[in-house]
Amino acid sequence: MLKGILYALIACFIWGLIFIIPQFMEGYSSLEIALGRYLFYGLISSLIFFKSRLSGACRYPRQIWMKALGFSLAPTMGYYIFLVLSLRYATPAICALILGIAPITIAFYGNWKSKETAYTNLITPSILILVGLIVINVPQLMETTSPSTYLLGLMYAVLALGSWTWYVVANSRFLKTNLRVSSNDWATLNGIATLFWVLILGIYLIGFSDGSLLIKYTTFDPAMKHFLIGTAILGTLCSWVGGSLWNRASFHLPVSLAGQLMIFETLFGLLFVYVGEYRLPNFSESLGTVFLLGGVLYGIRSFSKTSKAFHPG
Repeated sequence: MLKGILYALIACFIWGLIFIIPQFMEGYSSLEIALGRYLFYGLISSLIFFKSRLSGACRYPRQIWMKALGFSLAPTMGYYIFLVLSLRYATPAICALILGIAPITIAFYGNWKSKETAYTNLITPSILILVGLIVINVPQLMETTSPSTYLLGLMYAVLALGSWTWYVVANSRFLKTNLRVSSNDWATLNGIATLFWVLILGIYLIGFSDGSLLIKYTTFDPAMKHFLIGTAILGTLCSWVGGSLWNRASFHLPVSLAGQLMIFETLFGLLFVYVGEYRLPNFSESLGTVFLLGGVLYGIRSFSKTSKAFHPG
């Protein structure tokens, strides 16, 4: 289990870069950054795939490819589009709070799909994580918006949360029931499948624009240089490397514990933000972090007591 925890922590550390890198890409929307990220993810995956095929590896039947096509749809077209829509209609704090509940929903949904521990072992860490998220977001939660707009943003945030929860649990179950598919290969297949969805959405956006987007993407200026470097890092390091490490963690850990460990993505993201802004966390952020860490440590302790009952094969 220790090996799985280390894989999860490294993956979350890498994913924390997602919170800071977009700040260096001025002039590009969240959707453009996401498409650029997944475009590079698909391209690097294609290169790795063809290299593996030349050496006789990474050969899978059509059923596995179809699975990858379906799995890649949830985090790209599902999760991120719902997230962008949620940010448009609700406050960022509300989005952060709703999506921050993912470790809790993943823990309970994962335990429901594969009974790995008593639900009582999930209640205390989930409460601590929820309290921590609320405390961190208290200053922003006071922002107001119209009731109808708020409800619409809330609905999109819940849909994004549902998409991500399903993906993490289903992805973990897939890896544990398809042992012949390695973590690296699965990250590669998902990257190629993601490229398919990115091309469809990209062609749609450019095709229905007035031509300004095509001019924007073919003009190589300092902003475009930052955009290309940033999305290359996001696609290669955060998507492929981070995804591969998380796949390994998912194989070695109960999915309900892996879900709780995802809160470290938020914690590392906050750390990078503090470093980028040259500041220390304020009182509410520090107190909330203590609750978050307490929840995760409690969860690890609970699963350590029952680790002998879980053996991934």
